[in-house]
Amino acid sequence: MYNVNNNLTNSISAINELLIELFTEDIPAKLHKRAISDSKIVFTKILDQYKAEYDSIETYISSRHLAIRVIGLHDKTKAISASKRGPKVTADSKIIECFLQANNTTLEQLEVKNDYYYVNNTKEGSSIESIIQNIIEQFIDTMPWPKFMHWSLENSNELSTFWIRPIRSIICIYNNKTIECNIKSLGIVTNNYTYGHRFLSNNIIEVSNFEDYKNKLEQNHVMIDFHSKRAYIEREMTQKAAAMGLLVKNDEALLDEVAGLVEYPFVHIGNIDEKFMVLPMEVLSTSMKVHQKYFTLTYPDSTIAPFFITVTNVPETKTMHDGFERVLRARLSDAMFFYKEDTDVTLEAYAQRLSNVVFHEKLGTISQKINRLMSIANSTEEHRVISLCKADLVTQMVGEFPELQGIMGDIYAKAQGESNDIAIPIREHYKPLGAKDSLPNTFTGARVSFFDKLDTLVGFIGAGIKPTGSKDPFALRRAALSIIRLILDSQHDVLEDTELSWYIETLVESYAEQGIALSHTTEEEVSEFLVDRLAVYLSDKSNVNIDICWQVIESYNALKINYRIIKDKIIKLNEYYKNDKFKIVENAYKRVNGILNDIEIDMNINLEEININNEYMNKLKNLLISLNNKQLDIDDFIQVSEVVLDVCENVLINDENKNIRNDNLLLINQYLTLIKTELGNL
Repeated sequence: MYNVNNNLTNSISAINELLIELFTEDIPAKLHKRAISDSKIVFTKILDQYKAEYDSIETYISSRHLAIRVIGLHDKTKAISASKRGPKVTADSKIIECFLQANNTTLEQLEVKNDYYYVNNTKEGSSIESIIQNIIEQFIDTMPWPKFMHWSLENSNELSTFWIRPIRSIICIYNNKTIECNIKSLGIVTNNYTYGHRFLSNNIIEVSNFEDYKNKLEQNHVMIDFHSKRAYIEREMTQKAAAMGLLVKNDEALLDEVAGLVEYPFVHIGNIDEKFMVLPMEVLSTSMKVHQKYFTLTYPDSTIAPFFITVTNVPETKTMHDGFERVLRARLSDAMFFYKEDTDVTLEAYAQRLSNVVFHEKLGTISQKINRLMSIANSTEEHRVISLCKADLVTQMVGEFPELQGIMGDIYAKAQGESNDIAIPIREHYKPLGAKDSLPNTFTGARVSFFDKLDTLVGFIGAGIKPTGSKDPFALRRAALSIIRLILDSQHDVLEDTELSWYIETLVESYAEQGIALSHTTEEEVSEFLVDRLAVYLSDKSNVNIDICWQVIESYNALKINYRIIKDKIIKLNEYYKNDKFKIVENAYKRVNGILNDIEIDMNINLEEININNEYMNKLKNLLISLNNKQLDIDDFIQVSEVVLDVCENVLINDENKNIRNDNLLLINQYLTLIKTELGNL
């Protein structure tokens, strides 16, 4: 396992090191990875709040242990200096004397700035030992968990504070010294001991610092470093599979979960009964993963092998090995039954049952959703895919394994003779499932995915069901991001040269035809919701300041935005800002924008119709005409902006002569329109 240095004992020195460990009942395995980062963020904020000085913070987790190590923690927090203004130098002597007495200082110690007296107060830092109890209590109170519980305190009728699982003991050691803190909300006094593996070495272990703590836990069969334990499991599985000429099917989420389930991992290989190998790979793999936390093994050609890998918290015995295989046989027997039952019924028959499946109480049934998607589809192929894409929701297999929706639709479609042109888009229409998931490969899959997610967004937003803060129970932000990715990043044109607003408007009409009332501002709200996500997405993906994204986006009506044009303009504008000469364009734009502020201009005027009798204005007019219908670059924008600045310096724009004034305003407005159209609102 790990190479533990047995020479390390309680005598190990750890100057300026703080070790805190919360020993708890088993923390849910799926929360371990997130807890490592969250605990570090929370503890960092608390130390910074107290002005503590330190080098770094490390966090560790195992099933029953959450540990925090602060390296290089100074024994005192920073001193805080503050300057307080007093009376004027010329103030009455009695006022000055009162100020001196109130601040326990003398006139010689005051500082004079801008004719006022100032007293400089310095508050000495606190000793770390005096604030450790507050730090621990604050950490317990602010550590974010998805769920909380409280429990009865030992030898008391009171309930504890809230935490993910009951806390049984807390280590607090600073500079090799145990710090005793009475954590009243838990009924615990901090100490210097923890416990080993629940089954292999459940002993009390006294420790003096982090290295001593880590090494003794490893000697007592607890790996406290989540990432090292995870890497060890992955390495052991890979080696055992390779010895049989096999590969481990990659599953990062399952690996994270299994690493959280065990304190000290033992890796084993078991057999799958040959009769179950007729099941689709996805069914076998999902059944093993969901119910048993087993890993799938494959041959080098990616076909599934009749073996599995499991990770346990104790060494395997024959009884255990037989039990692993026996339980799996029972699970796969159920899967075999579901598969046979499902394939006896056609997808068309299942689709007819969707009228009894509620999409949402305010938005009708899945069958009604299908009909709405039909209203924005074009081809026969799209209509066929839409008619079948949700049918697997009422199959027994998807009822048992919801994560197989779409996948089973693909498998069952092929089983009943549908071509890949229909079956694969059924699987793909759920993609992308997240920000990192791949997009559909097929044109029809991308189109139906776009239809499905847009219908969801239109329905929920139109019904007034929107994300609030961090809460987004219907994953509408994810749906919006998926729509944006499908439009911008797909190899297929999911809009088919049709404005996005048409799809939104048609879906709103379809809801109305079904008697489902949506807000009269649904189209605007959906467009604005998408645009908000578009700005964030383009900023993150293109590494562009979000203000630049908004400069371009805000120059458009949200309903009429072409996402691909917006993306290109944002990238172009970002590059322009890197050129020092682009300041000329910014200055000219701001100057003209200031002149034209609140002035109504005829936007349909033709440049040729503007009468100019001024050399500066005439130069601007001719240059603007030459730029019409031209692919512009930064030099063009700089050139025309220089001419505009010359105009502003040498021409009285608001001339007394009404006709001249109007022509001047019309011409500089043509410049402003050019910049807004090509670059956005600078």
